[in-house]
Amino acid sequence: MRLYFYTSNRFKFRVAERLLRGYGVALERVEPRYREVQAERGEQVVEDALLRAELLPAIAEDSGLFVEALRGFPGTITGYVQRTLSAEHLLRLLEGEERREACFRSVVGLREAGGEIRFFTGEMCGVIAEEPRGRSEYWYDTIFIPRGERRTLAEMSFEEVLEISDWKGSFCALGEYLRGRRGE
Repeated sequence: MRLYFYTSNRFKFRVAERLLRGYGVALERVEPRYREVQAERGEQVVEDALLRAELLPAIAEDSGLFVEALRGFPGTITGYVQRTLSAEHLLRLLEGEERREACFRSVVGLREAGGEIRFFTGEMCGVIAEEPRGRSEYWYDTIFIPRGERRTLAEMSFEEVLEISDWKGSFCALGEYLRGRRGE
């Protein structure tokens, strides 16, 4: 089965392609010709993208880091915060906070040829470290420690991160849905 993935994020596309391959799904990346809407919930961001999709069946994904003590900030604007702030900025917001729980949440949406939209979610929870550790293109990886780990995402291998990631949860849930529809 072929799906059109509306994303400008080439890394996200490669991850999704890898996760869905085992479900017999081939992806074609489509560069969106619109700005991503900013909304409180990932489902709203994904739905907006899918309603603009010209090629079907289509998928879109939104993910973010939701820090409990910051009432879910940065949430769905994690990408913007990544480009404009640093790990130190986020850590400053948490100074004096004892509760440092946070979750990465991913929402994948599928818009089928008939127009119906379905959502699939994944989550990876943990805590925010006291200081950045490790190296990563994404600074939030240097401060997020997944549940059951002592290392930040930036200190883990790509394979280790992928195995527990929110992306694995959402894209594999989509894969299972598609497999079930084909009666496998």
